[in-house]
Amino acid sequence: MWRAMLGGLCLTAAIVFLVGVPAGRAEERLEGKVIKTHLTTCSVVPGKVGTCEGLLVLELQAGERTTPVTVQITRDTILKKGQEKAFLFQLEGSTVVVTYVTEGDQKRAASVVTRSSGR
Repeated sequence: MWRAMLGGLCLTAAIVFLVGVPAGRAEERLEGKVIKTHLTTCSVVPGKVGTCEGLLVLELQAGERTTPVTVQITRDTILKKGQEKAFLFQLEGSTVVVTYVTEGDQKRAASVVTRSSGR
């Protein structure tokens, strides 16, 4: 009986492991203009740019209306302006593509990359 329970538990764990990203954690994308940034924490990591945490406010265009959307920036968020790594404040005024996951009611950025002007 214990073997059957243990086997069922192992099978369940294997399925959960293979499925990967839990529901609600799929990456999504936003595109908009960075209208405001706010640093909350920074630390110096030699040889690494973008080790700050904070908030980024995007202005999304929907027809005639604009909507501000706040995105959380963590130390793991990739920030790029063109092909170069960037600091959060360097993105202000730029049109960017944000890849994020939703955690509760917050959007947490995985990457923020400026959109090329050729588009």
